[in-house]
This record gives sequence, C-alpha cells and structure tokens, in this order.
Amino acid sequence: MFAAVPPRLLSLLLLPMVLSPPPAALAANILAFMPIPLKSHFGGFQPLFEELASRGHNVTVVSSFPLVNRSVPNYTDVDVTPEKGLHEVNITELIDLNFLTSVTNRWFLAHILSAQMEHANLIDFLKSEDNSFDLVMVESFLQEYTVAIGHKYNAPVINLSPAMVWVSISKWLHIPSTFSYVPDCCIGVTDDMSFTERLKNTIVGLVEMFVEDYLYIPMIKAKMSKHFAYVGWESRPTLEQMLNNVSLTLMNAHHAVGVCRPYLQGVIEVGGMHIREPKSLPKDLQDYIDSATNGVIYFSFGSIINLSNLPKEKLSIFLNVISRLKEKVIIKWVPDKSIKLPQNIKVGSWLPQNDILAHPNVKLFITHGGLHSIEEAVYNAKPVIGIPVFADQHSNLRRVEKIGYGKFITFDQLTEESFGNAIEEVISNPTFKDKAMIQSRVYKDQPMNPLDRAIYWIEYVIRNDGAQYLKAGSLELNTAQYFLFDVTLFLLLLTVIFTWLGYRGIVKVSSKRKAN
Repeated sequence: MFAAVPPRLLSLLLLPMVLSPPPAALAANILAFMPIPLKSHFGGFQPLFEELASRGHNVTVVSSFPLVNRSVPNYTDVDVTPEKGLHEVNITELIDLNFLTSVTNRWFLAHILSAQMEHANLIDFLKSEDNSFDLVMVESFLQEYTVAIGHKYNAPVINLSPAMVWVSISKWLHIPSTFSYVPDCCIGVTDDMSFTERLKNTIVGLVEMFVEDYLYIPMIKAKMSKHFAYVGWESRPTLEQMLNNVSLTLMNAHHAVGVCRPYLQGVIEVGGMHIREPKSLPKDLQDYIDSATNGVIYFSFGSIINLSNLPKEKLSIFLNVISRLKEKVIIKWVPDKSIKLPQNIKVGSWLPQNDILAHPNVKLFITHGGLHSIEEAVYNAKPVIGIPVFADQHSNLRRVEKIGYGKFITFDQLTEESFGNAIEEVISNPTFKDKAMIQSRVYKDQPMNPLDRAIYWIEYVIRNDGAQYLKAGSLELNTAQYFLFDVTLFLLLLTVIFTWLGYRGIVKVSSKRKAN
C-alpha cells in the first residue's frame, strides 16, 4: 500500500499520542448524499463510507449503487437507482467539443442529472422528518443544490469532489485558481500552457467565475426550490451562502496524478481511496495472465463508454492492431456476437482492474484516461497508452505524456499506424516503465494513506462542531475587495490626480518663465 513511515521516525511521531490521550471518537450519524448515477464518481468515495461504518459511525448512503449480495454493519442504503438505467454515451457527440462548449455542456448535463431528483425513494427521503444527522456529505458536482440538505438537518456539510476542483467550485471556497497555471480540468490542457492555452483557460475561468452566476446558478436555484421544499426551508440561507459555508472539501485528486497547486486548509487531497491491496484473481484470469509468455496488455474504456458504440472504423483499428500483437490482451467489453475476435483477446463485462494491473506480467494499460484508471496505473507502476474521449480525460493523458510514463493519441489521430507504433514504443522502450515506477513511488510516499486521511478530517469536523475556522477569511469580502479592484482603482485615481497636478504645476512654472 502507501509508503510506511520508518520505525525510528514513527516512534517520534507516536510519542505525543502516548503522552496525551487521543480525542474521543464518538459515533456519529452521517449522511452520504450522492444520488446521481455516475459510477466513477461514487466508486471513488464508497470505500470511505464503508470505512466510516466499520469504525462505529452510523452511515446512511443515498445513491444509485447500493451494496449487492452483502451487508456492512452500520451501513444503510437508500436505493435511488434509475429504473431505466444510465443513458449510454454517444462518443461521436463528445469528441469534437471545443473549450467553450465544455462549459455549456456541463450546464446541460446538470439539467439532465437533476431528473434523478424525481426518483420516488429520493422524494420520500427528503420529505421524511424521521431522520437526524450529525454530518452531511454531498457531491456538489453539477448539483450544487444538494448543499441545502445540510440546512434541512442543521448539520455541517462536507463536499465530495470527484476531481481537482475547478473555478466553479473554487470560487465558493475562495481557493486561488490562477488562470496562468491552474488549468480547467475539462479543456485538455496541463499546468504548462502556451499563450493560446492560457487564453482559453482564462476565458473559461472568467465564464465560470462570473457568467455562470447569471446563466447557470439561477437554474440550480430553481431546482433547489423545487426538490428541497422540506419543513422549514423558508429560513434557508441563499445557495451562495450555503456553498460558502461548507466545512470541508475532500477531493479525489493527488498532485502525483494531477496538478501541484495551492489549497486552503479545508481542502484535502484524498485521491486513491478506492485502491486496495490486490486480491487473488479468478482462476481463469490468473491462468490466462500467467501463461502469457510475452506478457499481457489490459484494455478498458471505463464504466461509461461501451466499445461497441465506437465508429466501426475505429473499432476495426483496435482489433486489427491487437490481432498482430504477440502479447495477450484482456478487454473490458461485451462485444456483439457478429464481431469475430482475434485469438489473443479475452473479454469480460466486469474485470477486477486494480488486481489485474497489479500482476507483474501485465506490461501495458490502454485506457480512455479516466481519473481512477490513471490512479490505478500509477499506483501499480504500469505504462499507459491513452485515447481520451471527453471531460478530464484529455488533461489527464496530456499529463501522463508530459511526465513520461505513457503516450497520448487523440481520437482523430487514431490509425492502425499510430496505435501500433505507440504500443511498440511503450512496450519496447524501458524509459516508460522506469518513469511509471518513479511516479508510483511518488504517489505512494504519503504520511498516511488517503482513506485514513479522509477519516481523520471527517472526524475532525465532527469533533470541532463544523470546524468553521478552516474556511478562508476572504469569504467576507466581495469580488471588488477580494481582487483589490477598489484599491487598484483608488491607486489609479491617485496616480491620475498627482500626474495632473504635476502637469499643471509644470505648465504654470513654464508660463511664468515665459512671462519673465
């Protein structure tokens, strides 16, 4: 797992704990409110909910992903799984998005996702007055209205962010998001930007910081009024005030797989909570990988993208190149019966990805670049070939290529030649594996693992009545004060006045000299 602290140093770190008793860990009633049916978002935090329950807290989880064929003590599911399931992604509609439509499409997605609030179980849960919670955890991604549930239960709110916070979230917490080097996660740039990229990042940042307050936030407020009309809602603060009042933000991110940028004390990186020690593989998979004399390539496009929905010419590229490889290939996919698979391919509808990547005979990971996939690749020191489709995948994979443990191919550039050459280069060049091992060591070298860190800060908020002092003092400032627009204007006016007085003085002196 994550790096252990050396014994001598550990004894020094534990000395204060021996000399003074730790704070009492009282069992709390905790609500985890993540109703939207996005498995990749929920999967990053679900291990946290289980761990809280195992440590004695009573955890109620409102989600579309209830526990299946197992139960966990102190863990209660409120199942809001959509009856029709999640609409499959049409890849061709997502590939050609430009940097501005990446913002407006998020607004449109927020409208679509809000339909989940019509689920009968969710309506009943929000109407019920039988529940009481000491702490509420919400995912505010494109559903900022969920923060209102903290008011309903008069409880501190912890925000669960599925990725590095972008400007739309940063502005409510007053986290510095300097456009010159802090990229928006969905426009395909890294922190090392050209002038054009900085221009795009600045435009997107300004839209999220100012324009969305007039075009997006009113829609979110309307949905909050519609779906969160619980008893006592009339005394509810404004949406902006509630977003400012979040006690803590737990972020599925880490600088080893993302961007190194400033955060306040109330924003904690906990990326990798879902990664566990590898388990034994099912016998068929174990035998398949063990018997691969030339190694194995693992291929997955995540939980949302179905390879069968790819344009036929792109799917043919994958299959034709793979058929010529000497390596065996495992693909997360259920192909149509009409598709003839090469003999070196093994497919499955669900595969234990992290356990597969942990096997030493797996040489390469071909991925769409989803954040969890990148985290697992780095954790297991596997080189990557990425073909991004949408959202943060472009940025994730550009960072992979920048650091040097993989190759990045855009969907438009995907040909048999480019795909085949990338596989040959990454497998045959040991530099990619070496860089992957270095990045893995950086990722694992943490004072405590992400799950323990998240638990500590959650219990910290509970122990300290919401830990209001973790919030930025700048929250009391308006926009003009925060960005020093008022001070800048005052200084400019002073400069103009002194310049004008100086000019008038010079003119007056010159006039007197001429008169004399």
